[in-house]
Amino acid sequence: MHRRLALLAPPLLLAACGSSSPKAQAPAKPPAAQFLHVHARRHAVDLTLIAGDGAGNNGFNFDGYGRGELTVSVPRGWRVSVHFRNAGSERSSCVVVDGPDATTTAFPSASTPSPSTGLEQGASATFSFTASRTGSYRFASTVAGQELARMWDVLEVTKGGRPSISARRGP
Repeated sequence: MHRRLALLAPPLLLAACGSSSPKAQAPAKPPAAQFLHVHARRHAVDLTLIAGDGAGNNGFNFDGYGRGELTVSVPRGWRVSVHFRNAGSERSSCVVVDGPDATTTAFPSASTPSPSTGLEQGASATFSFTASRTGSYRFASTVAGQELARMWDVLEVTKGGRPSISARRGP
């Protein structure tokens, strides 16, 4: 009897300590680098943002990243073309805004059509703007409740350097 309990103890102890199997871990996010293409001679970038790309942040994400996990850095004066697609189950939009709860664009033309209504599932739109001012901005969906659900990522407009994209692990 004691021998059977000794054999059962390690698995029970692991379960009690909250050990998780690989199946219980969060799904891997796609590599951020695949979403940014730099055209250095033209001082332009192409950025792909896919709303609802997987289950990250309960589906409220761009490219699988939400809660500011994705950061795109672009030098001031560069042209940014955003290729947006809504892969989510709800309407979504993409707007470059100044900060939390902002609903107006930080730069002229930096938004999908009908930003407060959003695009339906499967729809796509492209918008372009010039990153004319340095600072921190957000790519956010301004459809009611979506930014509150942490559907936003970061745009850094820098004084110089090279464009880049990076991802960090969210809270």
